[in-house]
Amino acid sequence: MSTETISPAEEAVKRASAHLYEAMTRHFGPLDLAAHQPLVKAISEYGQRSRDLDDEGIKRASTHVYEALTHHFGPRDLGATDPVVRALAEYGQACRAAGKKQ
Repeated sequence: MSTETISPAEEAVKRASAHLYEAMTRHFGPLDLAAHQPLVKAISEYGQRSRDLDDEGIKRASTHVYEALTHHFGPRDLGATDPVVRALAEYGQACRAAGKKQ
């Protein structure tokens, strides 16, 4: 039986992803998010562009996340100190540090 080890960088991505989900549920209430939903797709795109170190892609993906948030939850005024914004930034930083998946 083999055990799969996870790198510290990938562990940080998992923690940041959990922090993002926790911030969103505290801010917006209970969430039932599936992989096909626009918000999940937008966050996934943001993570992938961050892993790719694609600055232009990160900007586009950030816009897609904001659009998906406002479409899913209604108009939002999310400032830099907002817990969701901070958690999203943590997720992006963790993805950038982890780099492309092998």
